Amino acid sequence: MKSKKTAFVLLKKIFVLLLLTHSVLTAQNTEIQDKAIKKVLEKSYPAAVKLWGIDSLNLKQNSPQFSGVVVTQEGIILTAAHAIHPGNFYRVHFPDGKTVKAKAMGRMGIKSMQGRPDIGMLKIIDPGTYPFAEMGWSDSMSTDNLCISIAYPTTLNQDIPTIRVGKVATVLDPWGFMVSTCKMEPGDSGGPLFDNLGRVIAIHSRIAIDEDINYESPINLFREYWDNLLQPINYAELPSNKQQFTSDALKDKLINNVSIPSYSLVAKGTVEIVSKVDRAEVVAFGTLIKPEKKSGKFTWIVTKSSLLINDFLVKIDGKFYNAKVFTTSLPNDLALIKINKIDKEAISKTKVANSFENPGTTLVSFLSDNKNELSSLGSRVFEFKTKPAKGYFGAGANFIKGNITITSLGPDSPAAKAGLKVQDQVKFINGIAVIKPEDYGRELMQYAVGDTISIKGLRNGEEFDYAVVLGESPLSDHPANKFQGGRSERFDNFESVFAHDAKLQPHQCGGPVFKTDGTFMGINIARFSRTCSLAIPAEVIFSFVESSLNTEI
Repeated sequence: MKSKKTAFVLLKKIFVLLLLTHSVLTAQNTEIQDKAIKKVLEKSYPAAVKLWGIDSLNLKQNSPQFSGVVVTQEGIILTAAHAIHPGNFYRVHFPDGKTVKAKAMGRMGIKSMQGRPDIGMLKIIDPGTYPFAEMGWSDSMSTDNLCISIAYPTTLNQDIPTIRVGKVATVLDPWGFMVSTCKMEPGDSGGPLFDNLGRVIAIHSRIAIDEDINYESPINLFREYWDNLLQPINYAELPSNKQQFTSDALKDKLINNVSIPSYSLVAKGTVEIVSKVDRAEVVAFGTLIKPEKKSGKFTWIVTKSSLLINDFLVKIDGKFYNAKVFTTSLPNDLALIKINKIDKEAISKTKVANSFENPGTTLVSFLSDNKNELSSLGSRVFEFKTKPAKGYFGAGANFIKGNITITSLGPDSPAAKAGLKVQDQVKFINGIAVIKPEDYGRELMQYAVGDTISIKGLRNGEEFDYAVVLGESPLSDHPANKFQGGRSERFDNFESVFAHDAKLQPHQCGGPVFKTDGTFMGINIARFSRTCSLAIPAEVIFSFVESSLNTEI
């Protein structure tokens, strides 16, 4: 009997040792990956650009924004075919704020091939030399290889790109795409995907509903059709002349994305906030915070204020506690909750992040039942004040026989409600003549939700003049709007946030975010979009708690 007990103790020690050894190795691998991502950003971040179409005369924006990457010092830009039209002009915005003009060259998005291979090229026309990224080899990649996205999602609407880290899921699918887990959404189209050496291995193309399925146009396609793409041609079929290119001499330097098992991470500071009526319903997560100076007879919890319901309890280690909101902060949607003092480790200010200068760093969001969600730091800290939304008109138009002619109307759109009909010819928008196709989109993009605009034109030769009150754009059927759980009800207008790419559902906000070494980064505050969750930085959290407790407890 004694020998069995001794054997059991020995096995237990071996298991603990193996677990500790694995945790150390995981930490080392994570550190290697984070350092690799940092080098990628140092090398290639300056070459990732945001683009939008401009009118050749007045230089006003006349298209949605998209992404691209400069790959030669003379200013050759690679992007997606579906974002450009050969011969048109575009504004190029670099991460350092510099802007220049470019002209679209060739594009290959063949109709008979369902828009594949979706590759396009532009050339900067302003004289100068430009930061550029090295081109890699898509056929060097293997499943699970680390990859990094640097692109500009439209919804976030920032002047600097966000970083997303993932792995290669499929090197080449039957449709000719690489598939990666680096999440994309509108605006990212044309953005670069890099290997761990900072080389462009693919260009963002399109997405599926599954957030881990993101289609990329392999860089080898650009190599094969380079000379063709230098010509401003909209190719109706793939050219027969492919260029030859050398193989990759650095293929053996590629590394895999680090996978971190749940058991190697220990949750700290996470609580559940549940409905008092239905104790199984989690309405939010919360974060145990230890104030610097005084905590009194209470334990303090910070969470997302707008998720709270009137009657709620705090659940910690399976036990329920009556709770009360002590104070709230509208600018950052925070609530400070107090419960009677309990013996539970809280997060103190001894190990919190004071720098967000290394986007791409691996983060972990702790959820309930020792589950976690891994992500990558996508940005530095920024103020997120959304601009007024552009007004929705809801009428599509084409240039037919020299006239801007309405060809489609959205159901219950402002244009339809005002009385406009298909086949109407639009001549003036708010007194401005619309003569060319680009005039139509340019003028409509100038107005916000709630603005009233005048639409003058001809219907069967008769003049009309309608006043149209612009509305909010309805959610499209785009896969980017179908991610699990959708976005948070309160998802913008925060004083201070950082972005990361955790796949959180709205009720999973309010919990803590850490680096894998245990550094407290902040609290999840919103699921913003398919690619982005937002979090309030740790420094702001502690400032909120301390300032709140300056009043008498």
